[in-house]
Amino acid sequence: MSCVIKKKKEDEDVIPLYRNLFHSDNGVHELTLKDFYQDKNKLFIKNKFFPKNKGFILFYAPWCSHCKKFKSDYENLALDYIQLFPFGAVNTENVKDENDKLRVFADIDKIPRLKIIHKEGYLVDYDSNLTYDDLLYFLNMNI
Repeated sequence: MSCVIKKKKEDEDVIPLYRNLFHSDNGVHELTLKDFYQDKNKLFIKNKFFPKNKGFILFYAPWCSHCKKFKSDYENLALDYIQLFPFGAVNTENVKDENDKLRVFADIDKIPRLKIIHKEGYLVDYDSNLTYDDLLYFLNMNI
């Protein structure tokens, strides 16, 4: 399940509705545009919490019901694997930190969208189901 991203009107006011869903004390690091860079049409991460070029990055919107539903599974996995595998999240509605630009750079057309950090540091799509069990299986096979 996912939500389709609709373009906003340019004159739409930014309101506190766009608060982040995640906090690092729950094992998930909120990331912003400044944590990424683009090179040769690939999006790379440059954040100290992802030093070994591995991890999950969840692109979400705080208003998305599917994102809110997936939040607890994502946080539980992050806490269970906190020493082995980093978890990040990007609030695509955070215009203050210009995260809305990441929708284009990361090719985000629906949310929630999970990306994996490739061993060379760039993001690739996670193409399986967004369930606790499927992510747990992926982690057990790739750590």
